[in-house]
Amino acid sequence: MNLKKISITLLLVFGIVYSEAQTPEQQKQIDEAMRMQDSLMNSPQMKVMMQQLQQMKDMQDKQQAEKKVSSSKVKTDKLAQKKTSSDDWFWENTIASTNNKFTDWKGGTADIAIAFKGPGLKVFNIGSIKVDGSIVFNLPDNFQTQLSLERQIGPQGLFYDIYDRSSVNFTNKDTGFITNASLMVMRNGKQIGNLTIGNSVRVTLNLVSQSGVDSGDEGYLLYWAFAQDNCALNGNQVWQGDVRKDGTNTIKVETNVSYNLNFKLGWNLVKTEVIGNYKLEHERGLDVSWFKNHKHTVISNMPNDAIYYYRASPY
Repeated sequence: MNLKKISITLLLVFGIVYSEAQTPEQQKQIDEAMRMQDSLMNSPQMKVMMQQLQQMKDMQDKQQAEKKVSSSKVKTDKLAQKKTSSDDWFWENTIASTNNKFTDWKGGTADIAIAFKGPGLKVFNIGSIKVDGSIVFNLPDNFQTQLSLERQIGPQGLFYDIYDRSSVNFTNKDTGFITNASLMVMRNGKQIGNLTIGNSVRVTLNLVSQSGVDSGDEGYLLYWAFAQDNCALNGNQVWQGDVRKDGTNTIKVETNVSYNLNFKLGWNLVKTEVIGNYKLEHERGLDVSWFKNHKHTVISNMPNDAIYYYRASPY
């Protein structure tokens, strides 16, 4: 009798046992079935089958264990990757220059423009990106703007980093003035991205985003400003307080924002330095510093370590 028939017989027998009281004939069938079961369980074929089943179970247990280890390793690798590539978010759609050139530029010939509102959007070309990625500035000698030093920078500063407006003073505040820390990159009259200048991809992005002004690594951002006459913005603000970000513990901080901007007639190169080391963990797991000092000055020459950062739209 093969295993299939034996199994069916046993099922029938046990079905009879539990469905009604046993008659002598039924008891005889049960006794016969039990002898068949004992014989079957002790047969060489059944022993081989049981051994194979145990091997299959052992293999499944091993595969499950390996799967758990593999899953844990993947999670660990992802966490390690996240920890070692925390700048990825800042580099999204962004390339950096080398020796005033984007070596992997694919945008063709494009214009670099400075823009301001009032009334409508006014755009002035001040440079270009060549087809080979070379960056060239051709600052115009003069142009008229309806904006003033005070309207362009404002009592809160260009980066909204002044809390106490009374801590800054303007000289010749009504002088015609134009500036923008983030330049537009245009092709065929359409904006394809933005250009910032500095030595840190974090700083050059955070400073042009009002929500990120207090964050980022130490470094600096550069921008061009045109004044139609000599003018100035000077001031110093010290701020102390208890702060927290993204669920981190509250800490005491002290920041200093200083403006020493003495503009001459024509183009001026402005350097905004971000200095400080208050470490707070960001919601994206980035190890960044918040609530730092800002130092604003007019400089005479482009620093040797200055880098151009192009961020394609949208970014």
